[in-house]
Amino acid sequence: MTFDERDLINRSRAGEIEAFDLLVRLHQDRIYNLAYRITGNREDASDAAQDAFVRAYQALPRYREDAAFSTWLYRIATNAALDLVRRRPASPPVELSAEYRASDDPEAAANRREVTRRVHAALSHLTVEYRTAVVLRDLQGLAYGEIAHILQVPLGTVRSRLARGREAMRAQLTDLVGAEG
Repeated sequence: MTFDERDLINRSRAGEIEAFDLLVRLHQDRIYNLAYRITGNREDASDAAQDAFVRAYQALPRYREDAAFSTWLYRIATNAALDLVRRRPASPPVELSAEYRASDDPEAAANRREVTRRVHAALSHLTVEYRTAVVLRDLQGLAYGEIAHILQVPLGTVRSRLARGREAMRAQLTDLVGAEG
């Protein structure tokens, strides 16, 4: 089923809760994953995602549509996750469950789980600024300009944080980098 996001936004602004519920369902997985990778644990990620949607609903009348709705929502979610990180000590992330097909080679599936675990561990060792930039670019696939808008920093700062974050991860994952290219 396809939904017209602009229509859902307009209906939500008019007070139609069901329309906002559909917007939440369209974006909840990406917002949760973003929050999880920034906060490092499931409970904080759930809290941050819920807080982000509450904030988004309250701020919806002020959404100007000069950026994509998803970019605007990522900004709110990033801020909600960063607020939690700043208030609570960081903890190492628990591996996000990944779906593996029954036809997957068990050894290949085990290798993918180990790589995922190692990448999440490396992410948890980055400063929150580097981790957020890496998550938004390399895991969420956002453009540099979108990241600068979300984080409210200059484009050069985004590039610097990405370069430093990637280098720190590369240093922690040298054996994986060498093995995979």
